[in-house]
Amino acid sequence: MASAEFDTLAETRELRDAGIEAAHAEAIVNTVRRTQDGLLTESRFEAAMAEQRAYLDTRLDKQSAYLDTRLDKQIAYLDTCLGEQNAYLEKSLGEQNAYLEKSMGEQRAFLVKSLGEQQAQLVKGMGEQRAYFEKRLGETNLAIADMKSEIYRYMWLHGTMIVLVLTSMYPMVERWLRG
Repeated sequence: MASAEFDTLAETRELRDAGIEAAHAEAIVNTVRRTQDGLLTESRFEAAMAEQRAYLDTRLDKQSAYLDTRLDKQIAYLDTCLGEQNAYLEKSLGEQNAYLEKSMGEQRAFLVKSLGEQQAQLVKGMGEQRAYFEKRLGETNLAIADMKSEIYRYMWLHGTMIVLVLTSMYPMVERWLRG
């Protein structure tokens, strides 16, 4: 890509040598310099893209950290619940073993029913937690996709505006140069 910088004094001198008055020559060079300052150069584009990438990476890292924290909390909660359930089951089984010695048939049916209910509750609770997590993950993915589409839309709009400005300024600069 060609350099976007030029020597304003040399350009002014050339315009004066071509017969344009000094004030007009300086005005033309200053206008071209200001217009040039707003041009999208490769380095400016890469810097803007790097800044945008860094911003998105930061946002994604924060979102990932948030999801990891939430997942760790859910895992800790499930571990606690499972620990409590295991402790409760161990206690209940110890009591049941003593009682089973006395009336094996009646207690066997009760124990099977009790364990089935507890297992159903645990499966239901784990299913609800999984559904909630998957819902939140889906919402997060949709939010990220929406943010990406907005970013691309704004980049497209900015690019279009730059092209329109440059296109509209070209005939004016060409008329000035022809004097």
